[in-house]
Amino acid sequence: MTTEAGQPSAKPNYHGVKVLATVLSSLCILTVAMTLGLGHLYMMAVAIAAVPLASYTVGKRMLVGLSVQREVADVAWDDQPVPVKLHVYNRSSLPKYFLQAQDTLPEGAQFGEGDGVIPLALPAGGKQEAGYSVVFQHRGRYHLGPLNLYATDPLGMFFFSHRLREQTEILVLPTPLPLPAIDSLRGALYTAAGAHSAPVRGDSVEFLGIREYAPGDPLRRVDWKHSARYGDLFVRDFERFTQTEVCVLLDRSPVMRQIPNSFEIMVKAASGALHLAYASGLPFKLVTGVAEADSQPAQWSSEQLYGYLYVLAEVAPQPDFAWLDVATKAVAEVPPGTLLVLITASADMRLLPLLDVCARKQMQVIALLPNVPALDRQGVFLDALHDGEFMRLLASQNVIVIPLHPGEER
Repeated sequence: MTTEAGQPSAKPNYHGVKVLATVLSSLCILTVAMTLGLGHLYMMAVAIAAVPLASYTVGKRMLVGLSVQREVADVAWDDQPVPVKLHVYNRSSLPKYFLQAQDTLPEGAQFGEGDGVIPLALPAGGKQEAGYSVVFQHRGRYHLGPLNLYATDPLGMFFFSHRLREQTEILVLPTPLPLPAIDSLRGALYTAAGAHSAPVRGDSVEFLGIREYAPGDPLRRVDWKHSARYGDLFVRDFERFTQTEVCVLLDRSPVMRQIPNSFEIMVKAASGALHLAYASGLPFKLVTGVAEADSQPAQWSSEQLYGYLYVLAEVAPQPDFAWLDVATKAVAEVPPGTLLVLITASADMRLLPLLDVCARKQMQVIALLPNVPALDRQGVFLDALHDGEFMRLLASQNVIVIPLHPGEER
């Protein structure tokens, strides 16, 4: 006998042997009584035969008048032990012994230690507190319960079970994936050899004027007409915006379902990016195609952080998700200087115009790409990190690329 989550129950496998032994004993005594004609042996056989019935009645009463209350956090993190405390109440005027309890776990959850079987002994009108820990392997919304109660009679001949239907809901959040600090990402460019320094990409939208060339100025800013007129090098100067906020864009395209585990890694990366922005003291926002969340302005607060984490706990790839449209709208709405975090596993070459807009708005772009092998071994489909043409596109735009390795989830 098992519960829904596959954990073993507390049901013994030897109780039938005791019943059989009692019945055989009664029959043997009855046979002797009939053979010898001894009346007191008849009474003894009847008494022995009545013992299982009396024990059965007492055992059956053990499950009457019980109730349970769970004490557990409403919100938890995936793959981390969550303590659960059970308060079992005996509403009856009789004490309850020979009891065991075991909670029902949903699919995707397991007991932190052991099989979760808890022995109980409740005084009349009293209660008992007991606890266990549970580990949720994935984010999402879960329900603990019902609670399974098991009882035996005083002689251990019979086994009884009962379910207390009370359930408790828990929202499991995605554990943040460790990412490099935002300060260390400024001016970094990922190539095949790793992270290298590179100038901040693009020019500002605000033209300030002409000034003399200084060592380190990019040649593309040289104003050749002005330089020829005055016989010296002059460059066009633009206002340089600082990072004012962080915008995290999570791709929910249906193609994510074709790449094993990629979307779960991406959700954890989004959680990590939001935590990083919060720790850096920068206003942040999350764009996932969920209207209520996307409409929130960027701000720095713990309420904003957990509001987005609640969204990430239940978000999933969407069949009609227009990734490019969502990203374009988000880039148009954020202010210049925003740090844009693109999280995708799809090599979409249509991102080039979007990256040009980011360059004009002096936005630094980080691409978080799951490092998972593509399903199609014939080259029909490649994920973003393994698509050479897509990676060259990102490099040409000075996009910082950070591979997300499955082994870094913990």
